[in-house]
Amino acid sequence: MKKVSVVVACYNASYYLEKCVDHLLAQTIGLENMEIILVDDASVDDGATLDIIMKYEREFPDVVMAIPLEENMKQGGARNVGIFYAGGEYLMFCDADDWLMPEALEHLYDAAKEQDADVVECRIMDVTDHRIEIDDIETGPDSVLLELDTEKKRKEFLIRMDKKLSLGSQKKLYRLSMLKDHEIRFAEHLIFEEPSFVVPVRLAEKRHYFLDEALYICFLSPDSSMRGEWGTHKWDNRKVWIILLENLKQNGLFEKYYAEIEYLYMISCLKTTLRTWGQKGYTVTVQEMQEQVDTVKHYFPHASENQYLVGQGKWEEFLATVVRIEITEESMAVVNQMLRKFVCVEQKRRNR
Repeated sequence: MKKVSVVVACYNASYYLEKCVDHLLAQTIGLENMEIILVDDASVDDGATLDIIMKYEREFPDVVMAIPLEENMKQGGARNVGIFYAGGEYLMFCDADDWLMPEALEHLYDAAKEQDADVVECRIMDVTDHRIEIDDIETGPDSVLLELDTEKKRKEFLIRMDKKLSLGSQKKLYRLSMLKDHEIRFAEHLIFEEPSFVVPVRLAEKRHYFLDEALYICFLSPDSSMRGEWGTHKWDNRKVWIILLENLKQNGLFEKYYAEIEYLYMISCLKTTLRTWGQKGYTVTVQEMQEQVDTVKHYFPHASENQYLVGQGKWEEFLATVVRIEITEESMAVVNQMLRKFVCVEQKRRNR
């Protein structure tokens, strides 16, 4: 058994992919200890992405596995295929336009073994120039093991969203047996797929280790699914969350962690959707907002009173108000004005 499987979902990635794979092949953990699974998500670039994938499989047949898909399944579906074929003790995802520091897999795997961790999470470094090379690993003093051995700890862990505990699937090493035993998979054919995977992982893992090292380099590509044009996927976040909520109900976890899941829905679904619409310059209509509020009330009739939401901040106060007020043309004018204000403030903070 290899120590680590790395799954790379590839879609029209020919411009970036070679840097990603070359950095994986240069990992200090050694080629004999890893496998790289390159999944071509039915790219439409005249075979450019698939040609690169097949080239690496020919050159490194014992390390690289090429999987061409006939149907585009979006990143979640492509990653699910990678999970199915993975055979390593641990698994990591790397986006095709991102790359890892040379020591990443070795440091993450060693930490996983030393801490007997189900998940090891590292720091991420964002870059806007794909040509850049990072020579030294940024480290800090805040590495910590979180043992989820009580319900109180589990609930606190479930709702944490910060630099140490993200709701993204990047920058993490997962025990593969945990994913397969609990049948944890991504929502397919949709973007905003991350919560459908990460929330079940948080409910399944018992030991989570944060390694205070910047080992994952994330290229903020203007063409990514989150930052590019995505009009046909405007409602995907809500669709992903509905899939997740129904699965949690089937598994008996919805009621058990009701308040925590309610809070995550309000922040990760409603807030993220409204903020993204605002960033894209959309003016939210009465009908669109009513659909959002109706979904909230269907699953969480008293969401505005959520114990984690009340008294937290301006965004949280705004969300609680939105699901409580009557949705009219007049109220939507105020809502859209507030959204533009929030987006403007956040943009100014990012530019500082």
